[in-house]
Amino acid sequence: MDYIANLLASNLPADFDLTAMLRLLMIVAAGSLMLGILGRVLFGKRSDLNHSVSSAIGILFVYAVTIVVYTFNPADLGRFLSPLPFISFHGEYLLIFSFTGSDYPSICFQVLNMLILSFLVNLLDCWIPKGRNILSWYMYRFLTVVLAMAAQLIVTGLVTAYLPGVLLTYAPIILIGILAVMVLLSVLKVVLSLMLTVVNPILGAAYAFFFSSAGGRLLGKAIVTTLILCALVYLLEYLGYGIVTIAAAALSAYIPVIIVLLLMWYVLGHLL
Repeated sequence: MDYIANLLASNLPADFDLTAMLRLLMIVAAGSLMLGILGRVLFGKRSDLNHSVSSAIGILFVYAVTIVVYTFNPADLGRFLSPLPFISFHGEYLLIFSFTGSDYPSICFQVLNMLILSFLVNLLDCWIPKGRNILSWYMYRFLTVVLAMAAQLIVTGLVTAYLPGVLLTYAPIILIGILAVMVLLSVLKVVLSLMLTVVNPILGAAYAFFFSSAGGRLLGKAIVTTLILCALVYLLEYLGYGIVTIAAAALSAYIPVIIVLLLMWYVLGHLL
């Protein structure tokens, strides 16, 4: 392991901190595994929580691949990749969105973009086959995220063009707030559902939508995926990783990232 780390470090740019990147990768892997095990213990195999975490890992994996692809042809790909949530490309550097350095509308716009992407990933994950073996599983899951990213660019353009600015600003916060309340209420799911229906049919219907209907569960998974990715972006900012080197000389450092994300994607999305 030390030999591999030294070999990678010897070919990296001087400003690239390989140790810090590997440490961050281990934090992400450990956190994802903890959520996956928690979901398996509390909700059973392939629970909605595990699907949400798996979708987040899948998005991160395609982001890592996107960095590699962008490095080879930045002039042609930059305009297609720039609408991706929370990242922007500037030459040989990738800029991570800053929560603390941005105004409220900008934060909400980025969160809304990620919410749309997460919803599409979870939606397509329900429609596209799981595959008969590990190779076909990866092929279909990769197709899921790529199609979702392509659709996200279209949906985001339509939303920006036709939705009022007020909805663009407050929609993500409203949805996340609703989910937070509903998750707290889910501890007494059956009893509360009956009580809410008797006391207030509207509250009962909202509760049933988020926890009984397919649409509600799908939206819930999308919100959880978005929260996980938002937390990761904030963690990157907190640890001082706002600017990431993506020069061609640094590509070898992303090999461990891609391998770990691939393994985590399969473990969370299929095994747990």
